[in-house]
Amino acid sequence: MLRLRHILLVLPLTVTGCLTDPNMLAESSVGMGASPYANGDLGTLTYRAVDIMLAGAPQVASATPLVVASIANTEKLDSSSPLGNIVADMIRTRLAQTGHSASEMRLRGSVSLGKGTGEFLLSRNRNVLMPAPPAAAVVAGTYAASFEKVYVSLKLISTDDSRILSGADFVVPRADLEGLLDGP
Repeated sequence: MLRLRHILLVLPLTVTGCLTDPNMLAESSVGMGASPYANGDLGTLTYRAVDIMLAGAPQVASATPLVVASIANTEKLDSSSPLGNIVADMIRTRLAQTGHSASEMRLRGSVSLGKGTGEFLLSRNRNVLMPAPPAAAVVAGTYAASFEKVYVSLKLISTDDSRILSGADFVVPRADLEGLLDGP
């Protein structure tokens, strides 16, 4: 009878543990405290990663000129995707919000006007871009997609000696990012 009572007490705990949906939590090195899990969407986790990188590199003052690269696919380091591009944009936004000197490398030398299309100031066409800004450090990173998750790794790197000054990683459920993983 005592053994049956023990089984009845342990069984609900075991079943509850099995019912935890791993896609409901985004894993992260940017979680609160020592927990490897942090709830949040891509934007929240990216902002936390930037905050952690800046905290881990106190030598990078707010006036330090920074440049952010597109986040690359680990298998194709010379290409990105909408995911890599939006993560880089969110990093730039967070750096500006925290008062850091982040440059926009895609700024055109003049406005592009298109009838029926709009006015554009950003481009990836080298022939129309402003001169590249100087940078003391760059933010670069990679992502890799598995069947269920997308792993993102960000690094703050010194341009003087290629030393990694700080970094942060996070994991997001792939279902949340499916439309962003396709190449441009």
